Amino acid sequence: MLGTPYDFFIQMHLTERCNLHCRHCYQTRKVPEMSLEEVTQAIENIKKATDSWVTEYAMEMSPSFHFTGGEPFFRDDLFAILETARERGFATALMSNGTLITPEIAQRLKKEQVSDVQVSLEGMKYVHDRIRGDGSFQKALRGIANLVANDVSTSVNMTLSRLNIDEVEGVVDLAGEMGVNMVTFSRLVSCGRGKELGEAMLTPEELAALYGRLHKVRGKVALSSLDPLYTVSGIAGKIPQADFPVGGCAAGVFGITIAADGGIMPCRRMDLTIGNIKTDSFRQLWAESPVLWALRERSSYHDKCGDCRYWSVCRGCRAVALAYARADGVEDYLGADPQCPYFKSNG
Repeated sequence: MLGTPYDFFIQMHLTERCNLHCRHCYQTRKVPEMSLEEVTQAIENIKKATDSWVTEYAMEMSPSFHFTGGEPFFRDDLFAILETARERGFATALMSNGTLITPEIAQRLKKEQVSDVQVSLEGMKYVHDRIRGDGSFQKALRGIANLVANDVSTSVNMTLSRLNIDEVEGVVDLAGEMGVNMVTFSRLVSCGRGKELGEAMLTPEELAALYGRLHKVRGKVALSSLDPLYTVSGIAGKIPQADFPVGGCAAGVFGITIAADGGIMPCRRMDLTIGNIKTDSFRQLWAESPVLWALRERSSYHDKCGDCRYWSVCRGCRAVALAYARADGVEDYLGADPQCPYFKSNG
């Protein structure tokens, strides 16, 4: 990785408190929140690591914090946290349900130079409210409108399942009309409360058809997804062959998650704690964790993901793979992504 650009993000959950009770939420229990002082120390802990990478490996880095919850606006000290991260050289972004974003909050976010605010929108009114609660659709739209009116870069995210696959075009059109910068997509993971939605998970054939539709959508807003299968669905040209990731699933490679109590996980939807930012050196954990190294090495993978030509740019979604394995009573995050329709043998 010597001399190569490295976009690295930390998804930090500041709280698990929330004003909604979404059907697919991955959280299952309340945990004690880190104090402002502990969050500040966590940011410093990570800064030491990223600074050392730049120095030791001559890396070009674009590190960022993506703050979320629960609902991050439940934290009274949110703006102090944003300022702390920005002063330490990190870009900042927020992930929210949008319902608490007033014009005054949007103005402060603009002043604080937040690079993006992602608001969840699961469909049009009936479907969104069915998933996130009555009245939440109109409140989310008001939040989005306040952000756009104050020139805050705004994205909308849909969590895709059988509950809302027919809503995609409507949401894209609505986002474009409202002046949103981007619509992003993620897949439902059957963990937390989402375990009750196993039958809503898309089959490989349904996912391929949906992603085929997305690539044909033309509107006023850009479309994107961090789902590695979405990337593969539109890939063209030569596929890089490497035994180390150059793209794909970010867990433990391009990003990390810190839970509200300081627990460190490769991805929040994996619920696989490997340390705690309050007590562990992030630099040492990143370099030495067996779980993180397993996620980075082709030889650790098995079944189709381990033998696929797309491995270096995909590796499937590790959270989905783990959730499916756990449904069968197996603790395995390195198997095949069961929703993948794009497998190509490396042989």
